[in-house]
Amino acid sequence: MRIRNFFTIFIVSSLTVICLYYIFFSLYVYKLEKDAYVYSKGNLEIAKKYLESKKRIGFIKYNHSSAKNKVLNLGLDLKGGISLILEISEKDLLKKFSNNSKNPVFLKALNHADKEKEKNPNIDYFSSFLNFFYRDKKKLQTNFSIYDLFDVDEINYTDRELEKVIRKKIELSILDTHNILISRMNRFGVVQPHIQRIKNSNRILIELPGIENIDRLKNILQKKAELHFFEIYNFREIIPYFERINKIYSVNEKLEGFKQNNSSYARQTRSFIERLNISKIKKMDNNIVVGLVHQKDINNITKFLNSMDVVEYLPYALRNVKFLWGSKFYQYNQEKYAPLFAVKEENNSLNGDIIISAYKSFGPFNEIFINIKMNQEGAKNWKIFTEKNIGRNIAIILDDLVYTVPFVKSVIPNGISQISGNLSLQEAEDLVNILSTGRLPTSVKIIQSEVVGPSLGKETIQKGIFSFCIAIIFIFIWMFYYYKIPGLYANIALIFNFVFILGVLISINSVLTFPGIAGIILTLAMSMDSYVLIYERIKEDMKNGISIRSAIHNSYTFQGALSSIIDGQVTTLLCGIILFFFGIGPIKGFSTTLIVGIFTSFFSSICLGKLFLEWHLNKYKKISIKIWSHNKVSWDFLSKRKFAYAISLICILGSLISFYYKGLNLGIDFVGGRTYIIRFDRKVIPDHISFLLSKYFIENGKPSFPKVLPFGEKNKMKIVTKYKIWSENNQVDQEILEKMFLALKPYFRTIDFQDFKTIDKDKSLGVLSSEKVEPVIATYITKNAFISILLSLFGIFFYIFIRFKKWQFGLGALVSLLHDTIIVLGLFSIFHERFYVLEIDQAFIAALLTIIGYSINDTVIVYDKIRKFSSTESFSLKEIINKGINSSLTRTMNTSFITIWAICIIFFFGGTTIRSFMLALLFGVSIGTYSSIFIASSIVYDLSKKKEKNDKSFIY
Repeated sequence: MRIRNFFTIFIVSSLTVICLYYIFFSLYVYKLEKDAYVYSKGNLEIAKKYLESKKRIGFIKYNHSSAKNKVLNLGLDLKGGISLILEISEKDLLKKFSNNSKNPVFLKALNHADKEKEKNPNIDYFSSFLNFFYRDKKKLQTNFSIYDLFDVDEINYTDRELEKVIRKKIELSILDTHNILISRMNRFGVVQPHIQRIKNSNRILIELPGIENIDRLKNILQKKAELHFFEIYNFREIIPYFERINKIYSVNEKLEGFKQNNSSYARQTRSFIERLNISKIKKMDNNIVVGLVHQKDINNITKFLNSMDVVEYLPYALRNVKFLWGSKFYQYNQEKYAPLFAVKEENNSLNGDIIISAYKSFGPFNEIFINIKMNQEGAKNWKIFTEKNIGRNIAIILDDLVYTVPFVKSVIPNGISQISGNLSLQEAEDLVNILSTGRLPTSVKIIQSEVVGPSLGKETIQKGIFSFCIAIIFIFIWMFYYYKIPGLYANIALIFNFVFILGVLISINSVLTFPGIAGIILTLAMSMDSYVLIYERIKEDMKNGISIRSAIHNSYTFQGALSSIIDGQVTTLLCGIILFFFGIGPIKGFSTTLIVGIFTSFFSSICLGKLFLEWHLNKYKKISIKIWSHNKVSWDFLSKRKFAYAISLICILGSLISFYYKGLNLGIDFVGGRTYIIRFDRKVIPDHISFLLSKYFIENGKPSFPKVLPFGEKNKMKIVTKYKIWSENNQVDQEILEKMFLALKPYFRTIDFQDFKTIDKDKSLGVLSSEKVEPVIATYITKNAFISILLSLFGIFFYIFIRFKKWQFGLGALVSLLHDTIIVLGLFSIFHERFYVLEIDQAFIAALLTIIGYSINDTVIVYDKIRKFSSTESFSLKEIINKGINSSLTRTMNTSFITIWAICIIFFFGGTTIRSFMLALLFGVSIGTYSSIFIASSIVYDLSKKKEKNDKSFIY
C-alpha cells in the first residue's frame, strides 16, 4: 500500500507541476498578446512586431513563436482569429480553357473584365467578359467566335449553350478549389477553421483561430501546387541572346532616368549583363544558372524579359524558353541574390497530375528531400523523359519556382523523383502536404485579411465563465452536504482533474472550442458520478455492518464500484475514439477533450480519491460520512414499462410528425446567411447590436438574432444574419439594409440611408461590404458527423454485447440512445416557433454528443447493477432487473440532480448565445435519466423473457 501511495503521490505531484506550468505560461502569453493588441490598436503587422520584440516571456528565454506551442489555443468561438477572403482567378481559368489563347479580342475582353471587377467586386466576371467580347467582335466585323477560343467536346452548341458549358466548368473549378483548401487546412492541423463559399461569386471566406504563423498560412492557401518537370537550357545556349538584348535594356533604363529627370540615375545605370552578375556565374563553374540577380532587381528583370520588345528578339532555337527564378536565394556579402534559370516549356512536359504520393526523407548529412511517386502513366513518361535527357540537367518546378535541377545519370524506370533545395523541416512538411492534397485548378490571392472577434461574443464568454463558476460552487456545496468529508475530497480531486485536463490539452497543442468545453463538462459530470458510485457503495457496506476501512477498500474493487465505473468510462471512451478518427470540425474538438478527460477523470477518481480517503482515515482514524435514514426502495419499475412505452411512443411519433410539418430551426452554421461589415461612429458592444437588430428582424412572428463579431477596429463589426435567407431577390437585400439602418440609427446620425447602404470599403461610416455566405457546416461535414455517430453507436453495441455477453443489453442501450436523440430533436422542432433560442447550430451538435455520452454512461451503470444481482441472487428475471434499477436509483437521481441543477444555473446566468446548448443538455439529461430506468432495462426484459424459461443463467 505504501509503495502504491508513493507512486500515486509522485505521479500527482509531477503531473500537477507540469500542468500548472503550462496553464500559467498560457495566461502570461495571453496577457502579452492582449498588450500587443492594445499597443497596435488592432493592426496585425504592428502587433506581430511587438510580439517579436519580446525576447523573454517572464523569466524564461522564449520568443513568442516558440512560446505559442506551450499555450492553450482557443478556437474562433472563444478567442477569435483572422478572417481572410480568397479570390479565385476566373481570368486564369478562362486562359486555361482557351489553351492560353493570344487572340487580341480575347485578351482585350479579359482586360475589360478585370477593370469592371475592380470597379465592382460583386460583378459577374464571365458575363462582363462575354459582353465586351461580343461588342468588340461586332465592331471588328470578324467571324471569330467563342468556338475558336474554348476547347469543347461537341461542335453543335449554340452560343448560349456553350456559355453554360463554360460557366459549369468555372463553377466546378471553384468547387474543386474550395475542397482542396479544406483538405489543406485539415492536413496542416488547423483546428476547426470556418471555410465558406461566398454565394454566386469566385470568393471564399476563411476564418482561422489565432493570429500566429499568418505568413505561413497565407503561403499554404495561395500556393497553387502546380508541379512541372522541364528540360533546361544551359548558360552557353542563353548568353548570346542576353548579349543581343543588353542594348535594349540599357536604352530603356536611360529613358527611365531621363523621364524621372534624374541625370545621376542615368549615369549610374548598370547594363543587363551586369545586373545578371555574369562574372559571378562564370566563377561558380555552374552552367545551368543563367543569371544571379540582386533581390531588389528581380521585378525589374522579370518585367524586362517578358516585354514584347525583348520577346521579338528570341531566336527560333529558343522559341519555347521560359525564364524562372530559383526557390532559394544565394548569399554574397550579406546580400541576397536570386538564381535565374531558362527552361524549355513544351506541351509534352510532365506535370503534377501524375503524382500519387509525396513524402519527406533525410540524406546522410541530415539534408531534407521530398520524394515523389508517380502513377503508371507518369512512370512511363518519366522513363522516356529521363532517357531523353541522360547527361543533362532537368528542372523540377513548383508554382513557377525552380526547386531543384538534378543531373540525369541514367534512365529512371520506377516513377520516383526527388526535390531538394536546402528545405527546412517545416517547409518540407508544408510542401509534402500541398503536393498530397493536389494542385489548385487556378491561382488564388488573398484580397482581405482582418482580425475577427470570438463568435460567442466577449460578454457571453464572461457570463459563461461566471455561471460555470457558480455551477461548480453549487456542486461543491452539494457534495459536501450529502457526503461530508468524502464529498470534500471529491471536490478537491475534481479541481485536480480540471487542472490535468487543461494541462494535457495544452501539452498536446490542442485547440479548445465550445464543443470542446462540452466534452469537459461531460467528463467532469462522469468524474463526479464516479465519486457518487464509490460513496454509495461505501454507505451500503457500512449499513451492512462492514467497517469504514473495509468499505473503502471494497468500493474500489471490481466487486464494488470499479466495474461500473470502468464500463461507463470505456463505452464513452470508445464513442470518443470513433468520433475522433471519423469526425471533423466541432465533432473532433468534442472528442479530443472527451478522450483526455476520461483518462484524467478515471485517474483522479480512482487513484487520487482513494489516496485522500486512506490518508484521512490513517490520520484521524475515522471518516464522517452522512448516511441517510430512509427505507430501502423496492419499486416495481417493469410493471410500469407498458405505460412508459406508450409515453415514449407518443413522444417519438410527435417528434417525427413535427419534423415532417415544422422541420427544425436551422442556424447560420447550417443555412448560411448574409454578411455585412459595418463601421460605426464609436465603439459598440456586439451583444447589444444583436439585440437591437433582433427587434426588426422578425420572421414568422419570432425574432432572428444575428451574429455580431468585432472585425479589426473597435468600431467595426461583422454582422451575419439568416433573416429571409431563402429569398434571393434584391428587394430582400434592400429590406435588410433598411431595417439595419432603422435599428442602428443612433450610431449614424451624420449620414442618411443612401450614404449608409452605399458600399465603399474606405468610407468612415456605414456598410463597407456585403456578401452572401454558404453554410459553415457543409453537406460533407453533416454526412461525416452522421457516419461517425452511427459508427460510435455500433461500437457501443458490440462493447456492451461482449462485456455483458448478451445482445439484448446492446440493443437496449442502442434503442435508448436513439430514443433520447429523437425526442430532444423533436422538442426543438415542436417549440422552436415559440422560443427563438431553440436553434440547431454547432453548439447543438456538441450538446447532442454530450447527451449520447451521458445517456450511455447512465444506462451501462444500471446494466452493471443488474449483472451483479444476476450473479449473486437466484431470483426471477423481473426481480433481478427491478433490484438492479432500485439499487442504482440513489446514484442515478443524485447524479442527475447535480447535473440538472448545474445546467440550470449556467442556463440562467450564462449569455443568450449558449442557452440553446444548455437547454438541449437539460432536455437530454432528463430524458436520458428516464430512458436508462424505464426504457433500456425494459427492452432487455422483454427481449429476454422467452429465453429465461429455458436458461436461468440468461445474464451471467
